[in-house]
Amino acid sequence: VHCGGNFTADSGVIENPNYPYDYTPNSDCVWMITVPEEYQVAIIFTMFQLEQHEDCIYDFLEFRDGHDEDSPVIARLCGYSLPENIKSTTNKMRVRFVSDASVEKYGFSFSFIKEFDECKTTNHGCHHKCVNTLGSYRCECDIGYELHSDGKSCEDACGGYLKGENGSLTSPNFPNLYPNKKRCVWEIKAHSQYRIFLNFTHFDLEGVLTNCEYDYVKVTSVDAEGAVAKVHGQFCGRIAPQFLLTSETSHLRIKFVTDSSVQKSGFAAVYFTDRDECEVDNGGCEQICKNMIGSYVCECESGYVLSNDGHHCKEGEHDFAIVVTLLLCICDFYSWQGPSGGCKFELNTAFGQLTSPGYPEDYPNDKECVWHFVTTPGHRLQLDFIEFEIEPHQDCAYDRIDVYDGSSVDAPSLGTYCGPRAPEKILSSKNELYLFFHSDSSVQRKGFQAHYTSVCGGTIRAERTVGYVYSHATYGGSNYENRVACEWTLLAEDGMSVEIQFTNFELEEEVHCEYDYVEIYDGDSENAMRLGRYCGNKQPNLFISSGPVLRVRFRADDTVTAKGFVFEYVETDPVEGLIYTEEPGPTTRPPLEPVINEKANNRFLARTAAGRRPYVH
Repeated sequence: VHCGGNFTADSGVIENPNYPYDYTPNSDCVWMITVPEEYQVAIIFTMFQLEQHEDCIYDFLEFRDGHDEDSPVIARLCGYSLPENIKSTTNKMRVRFVSDASVEKYGFSFSFIKEFDECKTTNHGCHHKCVNTLGSYRCECDIGYELHSDGKSCEDACGGYLKGENGSLTSPNFPNLYPNKKRCVWEIKAHSQYRIFLNFTHFDLEGVLTNCEYDYVKVTSVDAEGAVAKVHGQFCGRIAPQFLLTSETSHLRIKFVTDSSVQKSGFAAVYFTDRDECEVDNGGCEQICKNMIGSYVCECESGYVLSNDGHHCKEGEHDFAIVVTLLLCICDFYSWQGPSGGCKFELNTAFGQLTSPGYPEDYPNDKECVWHFVTTPGHRLQLDFIEFEIEPHQDCAYDRIDVYDGSSVDAPSLGTYCGPRAPEKILSSKNELYLFFHSDSSVQRKGFQAHYTSVCGGTIRAERTVGYVYSHATYGGSNYENRVACEWTLLAEDGMSVEIQFTNFELEEEVHCEYDYVEIYDGDSENAMRLGRYCGNKQPNLFISSGPVLRVRFRADDTVTAKGFVFEYVETDPVEGLIYTEEPGPTTRPPLEPVINEKANNRFLARTAAGRRPYVH
């Protein structure tokens, strides 16, 4: 049977010999396809069934990028699955069909057309990405954005569930103009006995506060059944609410609506959660309990005054309140962008879980998701996959998970994963981790389920700006746990020193510090000098290393726990002439005074002007 030939045309159809019946054995057919200059050859399959083999060595259909026998191979196909579309890089393509002497199948039928890459022009109009398709093109957006209704512009994906203890949110495109015809809803959910505090740091919407009918932000508290418990306000104009919004329940809803006309820069807001101490037993107050940020106050009704115990009331003329406690630590490390909805997540809790989109059902096609994990400074993030099933490929070219040791895809890679086998435990080197999930347009699988936890210790690079280390990831909210063993190695540049200063310190107290304690070492070797062991609630002094390394070790036994500690660290110039005559023993007492020569005295006094006592080896 005659087969093969030359095609010089804009389009055409090619089929195997004897089509639509089984192809003939021992075939070897070659077609040469040529389309006009400035175009490429595109192949679209309508039928495909060849003898199956892993390496396609029996019957196969081969496409080469050019007319020569040694032109680059685009694809070598066999089996029963309809192939994806194929495209050359030039206006020429060589197609070869080979069958052996045994098994025959239905064969193939495909069309070829001339194809032009519209994305190579400058007038495609795509805001972010242009993706060429056969006979056309489409626009796509970077992760965290969504395509506008015009099919070309990209805008921030908006709305979503915010479950972190602290976080932030902004209007789409902030600080640039927000888009028209937008409706975004953020749901902030805290633990049942907690309240949510919302503070607007920027506010610029169309309208005036007395008439918010065009663009507005509406804030409501929602009860356990999903009904509105309280409307806190509907806001617009250029003046942000001049007060801290406090939720009535543990669920706060923020709704942002824009019309079809005027655009402004929008809004930015931060939120944090705090336990409502008045929720249980009225906070122990005899009459009135008022929840505050990190605390609560007892107050008395008219005609009564508060007793010295801060809880009970007695008859009197002057009404006053006593702040009972202050528990909340609002720290700088909670000030980042919260999730903007869609498939972009900011996870800023010490531990939690995550799943692929749609889990436990199959994940969707053409999906891109990112998870940005941030935990407490001085701690690392460990990722454990409980279930893992992603489309397999030798190079994970189709569906995959990419993990990065930092805050974005620009950070060092910790691996690319796909297939049915779950990765081993993944551990970051710092307090941030970034995970990217991608699925293509074909095969779907169940996806993944993973847990993440915070792990103390690690190696930290000291810089000229002050950094902080916390004893445990939930510092300020709960005591450290039992059976803790943490070690931090602080590194400065060669020729420099590391300086640390404890700002908070509260461990189990014992005269010899045998139970819970912190040890400081001048260096990272086994023979490094121990500068002291500390416990109790007396704050250790300032330490400066003699070299570029300082090591901090924290141990806790299995009984009593306490609030923990915080220390700040910074790279500093070496201090000469400060020598300790002996190591201080394990105690809650301050260490021995250093011997200070005259040369170093001025610098020593300057460092301790704020009342800090140094311990320098």
